[in-house]
Amino acid sequence: MPLVQSYRRFLELVGRSAGHFLQGSDVFYPSALGLGRAARELLEENRVPFVWTAEDRVILMHQGYQFDFLRGAGPDPEVWSYCEGTTVGVPVISYPRFTDWLQAQVEQQTQAWARIVPWYEAERAKPPTERRVFFGRIDPDGSITEEM
Repeated sequence: MPLVQSYRRFLELVGRSAGHFLQGSDVFYPSALGLGRAARELLEENRVPFVWTAEDRVILMHQGYQFDFLRGAGPDPEVWSYCEGTTVGVPVISYPRFTDWLQAQVEQQTQAWARIVPWYEAERAKPPTERRVFFGRIDPDGSITEEM
């Protein structure tokens, strides 16, 4: 099944990565491949009754407990969401169009980074003798990068 126009354009522009944008979520190629199967397994695991359509395409999975998917075949379809453990308990429509979803992600992430970056820079500016928060990433080989 071909990709809808708005989602296809998104992948053309940022298909493999977009810096820190949506970091921590599976949304970019190739990690986006197979998300439909993972989403179906999550619903089965939680015994969530839900009927998928042939046009549904999972576009994001976060930490294995939350996912978003496109519903519909138009150029800018609805986005539905599911989050394990919520009171709703089933996938629900979260945005009327994919482009609305994308705009909301940009706004939320921009606001979050606007709060995080100054704090991070303030921590980095502290003298070595002053207690600081440790920033780092443990790589698959066990090495640490971005250490502060």
